Amino acid sequence: MEPPAVSTLRWPDLAPLPKRPSAAHKGDFGHVFVVGGSRTMGGALALASLAAYRAGAGLVTAVGQAQSQIYLAAQLPEATWWDWPAHFRDLPAKAVLAVGPGLGQGLASHDLVREIGSLTVPAVWDADALNILARLGPKLWSQPAQRLATPHPGEAARLLQTSTAAVQRDRVGAIRALAARYGGIWILKGEGTLILGAQGLWRCPLGNPGMATGGSGDVLTGLCAGLLAQGIPAEEAARLAVCVHARAGDLAAHKLGEASVLATDILAHIPDALRELAA
Repeated sequence: MEPPAVSTLRWPDLAPLPKRPSAAHKGDFGHVFVVGGSRTMGGALALASLAAYRAGAGLVTAVGQAQSQIYLAAQLPEATWWDWPAHFRDLPAKAVLAVGPGLGQGLASHDLVREIGSLTVPAVWDADALNILARLGPKLWSQPAQRLATPHPGEAARLLQTSTAAVQRDRVGAIRALAARYGGIWILKGEGTLILGAQGLWRCPLGNPGMATGGSGDVLTGLCAGLLAQGIPAEEAARLAVCVHARAGDLAAHKLGEASVLATDILAHIPDALRELAA
């Protein structure tokens, strides 16, 4: 059987977020727990938490080392906070995990990723969570769960035990290999970001080189988690998050020029991108 063709996503054709009922409350839109924030990378945790809120999550809790809390307090007073070590067995209903932004790769991070890997809570995996997954192997995902992973080519190479150049030579083959090895929904970031799930293989034609900046991936992780928390199925959430992220990046580049785009600029244009879809 021929492998499925790559379909190109069309920005105007994507479904907007569901209209909110007038009697809605914050509990209706899920609770995202963003897990990361080592001592020197609290900014990544704050960016992902901000993006989860901008995507529409009702509640966001950041989980990190105490030294990184200052980043969150400065940028996002709406979020709550858990110190490491934290245990996730008693998460509330409608909880979604976003694990990896600023996590680090120490022994404590390995223990945390092992615990999260054993859970059946919906989760978005990125950054150092994927680097640790590459070391521990597919058995970490043996429990059934709704999982969405967002590697860049370097992380994909580590997960496949190959080189970044090999991933870039055959991006379609690489994302198929990731799904075959680990299961789950996959987003392979880069020019023409790819999304692979049970419904097919998709390419996003939006985005620009200005988005190649520190923190951009953390924003995408938070977007994915915020959409999942609202009950949007993982594959649909992946496609929508990638395109909203890329469209926000294009709007930022149009305003500022590609060289000047920061991750916070992408964040600032997420509401504009969501309004375009709603219109």
